[in-house]
Amino acid sequence: MTFDWLKKYQHNMQKPADYAEKTLAAYRLGMKAGGSIVGVRLEVQADGCPAAQALFPDRVYSPDDAPRVPLPDCPRGNRCTCVYRPVMTYERPARAADPDK
Repeated sequence: MTFDWLKKYQHNMQKPADYAEKTLAAYRLGMKAGGSIVGVRLEVQADGCPAAQALFPDRVYSPDDAPRVPLPDCPRGNRCTCVYRPVMTYERPARAADPDK
């Protein structure tokens, strides 16, 4: 894919302390504006920490309910390889944020 380098960069970059708040706020704003974003997904690398691996891989979260990265038990701290990705209206999520759905 053309943007593989960008995806790799985002996973490997050192994340600022406010990464989760700023990223989720941007997605929340996109949702409120009536755009195509319907939620967020936490993208976990194959070599992600055990805490990240324990999450459901395709769960779609509201920005208010998404786990904050780095996860509390992540040994990598601000070098956490997890990143948030928007879930768009044209995607069919495998799991909803509510496990009963």
